[in-house]
Amino acid sequence: MQKVTLPILLSILLASTICYCQNPKIDSIQRFIEKHTRDTNEIKALSDLSIEFMRKDMNQAKLNVYKQIALAKILRTDFGLASGYSGLVAMHQNEGAIDSAQYYLHQLEILAKNPTNKKAAVNYANSAGLFYKNQGRLKEALPYLVEALRLLENGDKTARAGQMLNVGNTYYNLGELKMAADYHLKALTLFEVVKNKRGQSFCLNSLGNDYLDLKQYDAAEKYFFQSEKLKEELGDKRGVITTWMSLGVVYQQTNKEDRAMLYFNKALTRARELKLSLEESRLLFNIGSLLKQTKKNEEASKNFSAALVLARQSGDSALVSRIKTYIISLKNEEQKEIKQEQTLLQNVKISLESGAIDNVAEGYFELAKWYESRNQFDKALKNLKLGQQLTDSVKGSQVIYQLKRLEEEYQTDKKEKEIALLKKDQELQTLALSRQRVIITLGIIAFIAAFVIAVLLINRYRVLNRSKRLLEIEKVRNNIARDLHDDMGSALSSINILSQVALVEKNGNTQSYLQRIGEQSARMMEDMSDMVWSINPRNDSMSQVLIRMREFASEIFELKNIEYQFIEKGIEQLMLNADQRKNIFLIFKEAINNAAKYSGANRVEIGLHQRGSVLEMAVSDNGQGFDEQTIKAGNGLRNMRERAKEIKGNLELRSAMGKGTEIVLSVPIA
Repeated sequence: MQKVTLPILLSILLASTICYCQNPKIDSIQRFIEKHTRDTNEIKALSDLSIEFMRKDMNQAKLNVYKQIALAKILRTDFGLASGYSGLVAMHQNEGAIDSAQYYLHQLEILAKNPTNKKAAVNYANSAGLFYKNQGRLKEALPYLVEALRLLENGDKTARAGQMLNVGNTYYNLGELKMAADYHLKALTLFEVVKNKRGQSFCLNSLGNDYLDLKQYDAAEKYFFQSEKLKEELGDKRGVITTWMSLGVVYQQTNKEDRAMLYFNKALTRARELKLSLEESRLLFNIGSLLKQTKKNEEASKNFSAALVLARQSGDSALVSRIKTYIISLKNEEQKEIKQEQTLLQNVKISLESGAIDNVAEGYFELAKWYESRNQFDKALKNLKLGQQLTDSVKGSQVIYQLKRLEEEYQTDKKEKEIALLKKDQELQTLALSRQRVIITLGIIAFIAAFVIAVLLINRYRVLNRSKRLLEIEKVRNNIARDLHDDMGSALSSINILSQVALVEKNGNTQSYLQRIGEQSARMMEDMSDMVWSINPRNDSMSQVLIRMREFASEIFELKNIEYQFIEKGIEQLMLNADQRKNIFLIFKEAINNAAKYSGANRVEIGLHQRGSVLEMAVSDNGQGFDEQTIKAGNGLRNMRERAKEIKGNLELRSAMGKGTEIVLSVPIA
């Protein structure tokens, strides 16, 4: 056995060496490593080389990481250890060696606790996030990945783009497609800026998945093909597995089973070549799902069982749970199939016992159809022949003679009965005609009544709708008049007074009055802009309100370097009337201005959620807070509460010294 295996191994290694030598980037890195500089540059080169091999040869990748760690220990540099441990976490998890992955993750955590080692902290946060994500523990993964992105805020653009991609993929797995697509597009933009084709290929694949979940199959297929092309150009053997898997899902969902199976099998062969047990388990699950869809339950069961073993080894709890669900569904279908078959066989048996030959033949034909639909062609053919034989026997000469005799007796009896029925038929026809006239008359009356009622209802609806519209227009006009009088009028009066004072000013203070006039006019322009926006019917949707909120928050917070985040769920299709839209936005503006001016915060969260028939908006900061009982109440809070009452809402203020402030607005929207 060894005599046969050794030459084969040597030929494989030789072929691999030739293949690798054809990669200019790998050749360049290897030439540098051969210089044995024994410094941090060599550590960086070994790290880059292992990353390149991770897409092609996992064994070579691990070998270079071990060299990197050994050199880092000699040079006593945490930088080399951190990137090496991070690589080993990913490699061992992909191979299903969870204990080893956890060991190196723990070593990485120890390094990250050093406050001066920011790179180790980034590596740990990213590795922990991806480790939990690949185990299906998405809610645990997301905070780590977001933290890694925060640590990279002013760092390398390529690293930031990669981290944005990881965060976007996690949001995708959590089903938050809007957040996922947002991060994917940002990552793609950065990768294009730095001209990183590998990153672009990953982003294109992720955007394809976003469209796939939205069932936009043509768009998804386009992005997957673009991703596949880039990965093939880069020689990314591992990355192309993900793209093939995604294309297989596209064709499975569009009922192109043959093409789906082709891509799944290509990806499975590549995953086994690279010994990627995590990808192998997911592909076996996809193949099992496709076989179940095409009613090949026995083959599907085998693939699900194999996938379950690998998923358990890889520690992917989400995939394990999903496979178990499919296995239970498959067993239920099999039990249902057995019950259907038993019912059909029992029907044939009962017909045989009762001597109903026609029913027996029909039963055999139904069994043949049932077996054919499940690709059991041998049983289908057997039952078809049995049914045909019975049909032929019924049509034999003896049966034909008996049928003719019975038919003559039947015809004689039929003629006698026809004579007796003629008179009854005439009576029934007369009665039926009378009944028909009554029914037609009642139908016409009912139709006319329904038509009149419908016309009256439509007219009433139009009158009510017109009246309601006129009332709404009148209310809007009153609001505009009030706002123009209160806000615009007071602002214009102030400008008028200031301009007159400036004209007669002789002490050289004219500039200060002009500055105040400018401030008043700017505020008036902003109020006018808000007023026009609030009455524009194109802004009735919550999505338009969100866009304006984001613009305003960006203008305020970015000037003061305050970090902020919008969290919205289930509100994009919500429609608001003009009063609700105006007052919600003005309350939001006041809350944002207060947080920026007085809170001393460096982070603000804005949450918008629909809870049943109530829209809830919460603005919270991590600032200094205050005690509402001890401060002087200003116009801002009073105006916010009055605006909440105008739209039948409730405004709640929660604040304490040193614990920040939260303003919660609840508005009924039903």
